[in-house]
Amino acid sequence: MSQDLRKAEEQTRQLLNGPLKHARAAALAAALIPLASVVATPAAAQTICQSAGVCGTVFSDTNNNGLQDAGEPVFVGAVVTLNGTSVSTNTEGVYYFAVPPGTYQIEVQIPPGTQTSPANVGPDDTIDSDGVSDGQGNSVATVTISPSTGVDTSTDFGFYVPSVAQSGTGTPGYWKNHPEAWPTETIMIGGVTYTKAQAIVWLDSVGKDKTTTMFSSLVSAKLNVLVGNDKSCVESTIVAADAWMKTYGPVGKGVSAASLAWKLGEPLHRLMDNYNNGMLCAPHRD
Repeated sequence: MSQDLRKAEEQTRQLLNGPLKHARAAALAAALIPLASVVATPAAAQTICQSAGVCGTVFSDTNNNGLQDAGEPVFVGAVVTLNGTSVSTNTEGVYYFAVPPGTYQIEVQIPPGTQTSPANVGPDDTIDSDGVSDGQGNSVATVTISPSTGVDTSTDFGFYVPSVAQSGTGTPGYWKNHPEAWPTETIMIGGVTYTKAQAIVWLDSVGKDKTTTMFSSLVSAKLNVLVGNDKSCVESTIVAADAWMKTYGPVGKGVSAASLAWKLGEPLHRLMDNYNNGMLCAPHRD
């Protein structure tokens, strides 16, 4: 192993917070993603990632043009994942992975209250945003590291805060206790229409039956979208959860935690739960 590669791997170990499971990182992201008080330049990634691997910058695209313009700040502590390993961006908003040449998918958790910037804008790849929303709370990009160079320093991720204020997301507890806040008198879950009163009864009946767990998360996510919150990080999950309820429901049918059905459904519930708690692309209501 070359000295440069050893050095690169040591840099990665220093940047790692530990092997985080991606599904459990949302709470960490919510706590670690304030805007940096200093402004970093796109060149910062190039100075950190000099020998081997992939690195880039996670920045705040304040004018939503898909480019990291001069003066735009960065995100510190943003959770970036490659091949199941997560790192946090440093004080310059830069992430780094020491990996050999090849093709990789990189995921960045969408910071709370932000949306993914337009991707691949303009001819300069060193300052443009490369990520696109996967509809599950992440901005993703594919990078190919050439054997001839062994390094990629320009896979960057931009995020912007929508100009229209969002009302904020509510948990099942909020929607259960605030019927006056519902924007609709009926809601369809898994192809079945429930009145507001019927849905609230089920929100108050969550137990061992996992259809009640999915119902509570899905109703809350749908209501949070209906009141005007950003849905980019949860839209495809809502569709998948609706399909799950149509297959294994209706609510109250009886699905155990140990069932194959719940192994398929639990990841959908967890993502919607994170969304409802303000940990993904929309802030939590005050």
